[in-house]
Amino acid sequence: MTSAYAELHCHSNYSFLEGASHPDELVARARDLEMPALAITDRNGFYGAVKFFGAAQRAGIQPIIGTELTIDDGTRPPKDRVDYDRWGDRLLLLVEDKLGYTSLCRVISMAQMPNAKGMARLAPDKLAGLSNHLIALVADPKERLPFYQEIFGRDRVFIELHDHLAPDDRSRNQGLLDLAERHGTPLVITNEVFYATPDRHRLHDVLTAIRHRTTLDEAQRYLHPNAEHYLKSGAELRQVFSRYPRSVVDEGLAQAAEIAQRCRFSFDLVSARFPGFPVPAGETPYSFLYRLCQDAVREKYRPVTSEVAARLQKELDVINKTGFSEFFLINWDLMRFARSRGIPGQGRGSAADSIVAYLLGITRVDPIEHNLLFERFLHEEMTTTPDIDIDFSTAHREQVIQYVYEKYGPECTGMVCNVVTYRQRSAIRRSPRRPVTRPPTSRNPGSSCSTSPPRSSISRGTSRSTSAACSSPASL
Repeated sequence: MTSAYAELHCHSNYSFLEGASHPDELVARARDLEMPALAITDRNGFYGAVKFFGAAQRAGIQPIIGTELTIDDGTRPPKDRVDYDRWGDRLLLLVEDKLGYTSLCRVISMAQMPNAKGMARLAPDKLAGLSNHLIALVADPKERLPFYQEIFGRDRVFIELHDHLAPDDRSRNQGLLDLAERHGTPLVITNEVFYATPDRHRLHDVLTAIRHRTTLDEAQRYLHPNAEHYLKSGAELRQVFSRYPRSVVDEGLAQAAEIAQRCRFSFDLVSARFPGFPVPAGETPYSFLYRLCQDAVREKYRPVTSEVAARLQKELDVINKTGFSEFFLINWDLMRFARSRGIPGQGRGSAADSIVAYLLGITRVDPIEHNLLFERFLHEEMTTTPDIDIDFSTAHREQVIQYVYEKYGPECTGMVCNVVTYRQRSAIRRSPRRPVTRPPTSRNPGSSCSTSPPRSSISRGTSRSTSAACSSPASL
């Protein structure tokens, strides 16, 4: 086993109102610690995974993708999601490879789709058949450890130890050590990170108060007792765990590094993959697109000038070389469906620079007449898919969505969302406003008891994370 420690349990601000640091801030801290690998494990989702992946690659750090999944413990869930973060069990799942990522996507979808917003959960038995190429870390397995070992395999289940110098941490971990010994389960040490550096605990306290719709004074029972949930080096964790047997610490840190070596999944953020657009027999996507454009150009341009013909051929050549024929056909088909149902719709943005988009009825602006530059929208050196924004009537939007699902199937269709963020002033304005009456004493990272800071402790340096982490409007 290698001795280089890697943190495997890390929440970013995409664990909404829980994590207090952006993915790039966590990566920067890991780089400063010379950490070879880092996992992002936000609650019940991959919300920050792509941003984290890019930041880690740029920093020369191996990114590990995972999630902290809420497991239904069999009790009745709370009606208000304010009380939900302490309900159920937690299971940390890490992706080994592409098959593991596919499995975890399905697991997360099964946890999210049947349940109310912010209350994702999954019954343990639903994991059967979806555990391929996943590594499970359990910090509170209760009676389910043998079940997890059967589902994931004994070599993919680890007892997770973390110690934040809280009063009951030592006794809890001793119980886990006894459990691991009885079942022959390997140990791994993590720090259950919620922020990059110790000073961010102040922001984490504010987010916790917002999540529970209360003030800092009244949120005391929900706050962490100290500032220990920051990203630590292996040496720092070894010091924290100095009160445990040396063999336990050696195994726990080494297993973290070993697990990191096993997790080699990588996003392919360059290649474009389309669901497959059906074309007439004997046609390819490009030949069909070419024919549609040739038919349309004779309708819209009378006569078809040499400028128009040259511009069309240039765009078609670029589309063919970049492999985006299906992309244009999919958007053409959406507009065709909308028109057939009388649904108002119109493309906008840089797509208006394309004569192909204009001929297909995706946009309504003639790029020749307005002297628009196609290269603003698409050129041969582009490594990402071009962006076509189509606005459909709000009253008919669901019809278009259902058409997409029916045509391409749920396996090839997904919904995306925007993450609304606030700048510093707006974030503070939306935070709880009751003044904190405690004296502004600070917390040392090693202390086991503390008081929270006054509201004025939110500084300019924390504004970006405040804005992103406060992005769940229903929680404010």
